[in-house]
Amino acid sequence: MLSFFTSNIEFLVEARRDDLNREIAQMRLEREAMSAGAIQPNLLQRMEPSLGRWMVSTGERWQRRYEASNAIPRWYQSFRLAR
Repeated sequence: MLSFFTSNIEFLVEARRDDLNREIAQMRLEREAMSAGAIQPNLLQRMEPSLGRWMVSTGERWQRRYEASNAIPRWYQSFRLAR
């Protein structure tokens, strides 16, 4: 009877050891992935946000510029009648 319990305990110990080895391997893999570092963006990826801001600001300036010129009418029908 005692040998039956010791064989079960040995089985449980082996199973726990396998679980711990899998956890350690997972932790090593995570540590390796984190130490690899991030991929550096290329020139286009670094310039893209500033290009977008420039396009928006330029479009807003053009819109203000041409909206102001449209507010003044160039021709009135009354000008024709006054002549």
